[in-house]
Amino acid sequence: MSAIEGDMPFWARRKGVYFYCAVWHIAFAIVAIFMRSALGYDDALEAYNVQSFEWSYTPRNPSLYDWILYGLDQLTGSTAFSAPLLNYASMLACALLLYELARRVIDDRRLQALSVYSLSLLWTIGFDFHPILTHSKLMIAIIAATLIVIHSLGEEPTLSKYLVLGALIPLGLMAKYAYGLFLAAAFLAALAVPKYRATVFDRRILLSALIAVLPVAGVLALDATKSQAIVGTTIGVLKTGQDASLFDKSIQLGRAVTIFCMPFGVFFCWLYFRTDRSTPMPGIRDESFPRLTGLILLIGSAAMLFWSFGIGSAQVRPRYFLCVFLVFPLFAFMVLDRYAVPARAARDYAILAALTATAIFALNLTSRLAPSETVCRNCLLSVPYRQLGDELVARYGATPTLVGHDIFEGGQLRAALPTARVTTLVPKPYRPPARQAEHCVLVWQPGDDIAPDLSRYGLTPQENDTVSLKWWAPLLDNARSTTFNMQELPQGSPPCL
Repeated sequence: MSAIEGDMPFWARRKGVYFYCAVWHIAFAIVAIFMRSALGYDDALEAYNVQSFEWSYTPRNPSLYDWILYGLDQLTGSTAFSAPLLNYASMLACALLLYELARRVIDDRRLQALSVYSLSLLWTIGFDFHPILTHSKLMIAIIAATLIVIHSLGEEPTLSKYLVLGALIPLGLMAKYAYGLFLAAAFLAALAVPKYRATVFDRRILLSALIAVLPVAGVLALDATKSQAIVGTTIGVLKTGQDASLFDKSIQLGRAVTIFCMPFGVFFCWLYFRTDRSTPMPGIRDESFPRLTGLILLIGSAAMLFWSFGIGSAQVRPRYFLCVFLVFPLFAFMVLDRYAVPARAARDYAILAALTATAIFALNLTSRLAPSETVCRNCLLSVPYRQLGDELVARYGATPTLVGHDIFEGGQLRAALPTARVTTLVPKPYRPPARQAEHCVLVWQPGDDIAPDLSRYGLTPQENDTVSLKWWAPLLDNARSTTFNMQELPQGSPPCL
């Protein structure tokens, strides 16, 4: 039986969970917005893409994230602000939605809270999400919402819930195509659980399917070649590394699973073995949802095994498990909820989770305040692109055409000077609409090998204008500096068009 709210420690109460989740996400967002001089790698790619509203930007990812980011850019004025807002709002929404789901499927309120705090103990969410990944963050929020609707349909199927499910499916697919793997796993799992099998065979599911298909089909119809490009790109990703040995594929898969689950796996095992499991909690329990999520994990694992050994790819990465392994902490604590977990053990687990989250935040903050090679190696997030924007305005005005070497550099330049039009030397599927500009300026760093790409346009690099900018590093006596070269290109040259 669940404990009374008033007897619970603050961290296990609903207000406490909302408070700590909000503090965690807001703290990281503040660092990302105000203490970075550059964008993360994936944020830079999106910053380059959203210079205009397009139905499609790249075959590798759908466009929902870009559409939202484009809208936020119009409000904030820069991807340097809008990307962290969208990223951490998506992560916070996911955490709170999964907590509300945990309140419905876990009796012990301490375990409800711990299942959500444990998200930060998954390597991809707790560590990788801060410097990289974009569409995945929006996807997990929609997956969490989908799980709530699926559970609610199992409890009491209504037309309105089927309508919501139908609306969530295209949103998920337009957030990231990997949502389709989660959806397939959830569908197959539902067929194996009587309670949810009934919802699948309900006639109202046809309405969900109709609502789901129409938006996706409409977007694809607007760009007939996109579906072919999606298939081609997906096949290319799936087949990457087929020449690797069986041993290398096994190591890569094992490494990906281990990294994704750590340190949550270790901490949970410690809590599990501190719990007396000889006598289950009294009362009749509905095991339908634990079975559903357990089957989602099994089906997802089978898909990853097939990817590694059936298709024969060595491309499996920890983040690729996110679409199906997001439910791992929730499932683990639903299993543990069958037993009486000692209050001290639950408290100690909460302390471990808090210390881990604090350590990751401290590392993140230190790498901004003292970006030394010891702390963050090349420290890409501290390269002074933001300061470069002021230099560009002083030399070329607020609306030049800027040319970066590749899409990463292009995204950094656009975040540095949001009013500029930015293109790249290396051709990409997306290119911003042409517009008149008084200056067209190529910007690069001395170590960039731009000569071969420039030569394709009959141009050569010329280091006529350079600027050296010191990094923002308030805790370092001798901060590093970065030199940027700036070269005006002829207005009619291909990179400027």
